[in-house]
Amino acid sequence: MPDNHYHPKLHKQRVLSHADYTVYSVNGFAVRNVAQPDEEFGNFATRDDFPNLIPRGEIWISEKLAPKEGVFFIADALTQLSRQAAGATDKAYDEGLEVERQLRQKLNGVAFRDGKPHKHVPEAIYLEHYVTLPDPQGPVEVWVVDGNLVRSYYKTDYTEGGHGFVYPWVPRAEIWIEDGVDRREVPFIVSHEYLERRLMRDEGLGYDKAHEICSKAEFRLRKCEGATPLLVRGRRKLTKSDLPRLTREELFTYILETYVRK
Repeated sequence: MPDNHYHPKLHKQRVLSHADYTVYSVNGFAVRNVAQPDEEFGNFATRDDFPNLIPRGEIWISEKLAPKEGVFFIADALTQLSRQAAGATDKAYDEGLEVERQLRQKLNGVAFRDGKPHKHVPEAIYLEHYVTLPDPQGPVEVWVVDGNLVRSYYKTDYTEGGHGFVYPWVPRAEIWIEDGVDRREVPFIVSHEYLERRLMRDEGLGYDKAHEICSKAEFRLRKCEGATPLLVRGRRKLTKSDLPRLTREELFTYILETYVRK
């Protein structure tokens, strides 16, 4: 897909080549804005993940994550690709994660907890308080967190955001957004996480269904469509200042009528 189809620009830069593969850093925000399937682009991806987007023989990694974590993602991707080439497709993903996990432990010096929560979340994880959402059942605090530490401690393939109704290591009254995403897309990711949390808590939806719904809702927000008029005053994109309106019942009713009870 030509670069001029991306907004903002893809900013594709060669990082290195290894055997039959070339690694590029790209603007993850630009990829997630292209089409709804591409909204799932996280830390890195190959053609197998996005066959209509990534050319054969290429590995794409997020440019914001590349300086600190690029070596981990490259090792993971190359392991997956080598196992796939050897015919071990069913084991490729897990073996890639294991290589990345071991490398993180050796280079970061952080012991992997495999999802086990700390009694108290380490202070180093919290980088910045982003916004408080006035949820009907009590305030929800949104934090920008150190994604490298979260991946090293709890979940190797963690990406973008999360909440305590999915991850036991996130306090129930919090939403975490990693520092590796573009600040301009944080409001869209917060919207996804908050609405997903509501669907799981209030409607009893499982994660997979709630995530599918919120991915659709998030992508429409990115395009200034869908629920945007319920959140934004005037003709502009969603911003941080609009996020407290996520908790309004009219918005949740819209999500239910559009995606759940249709």
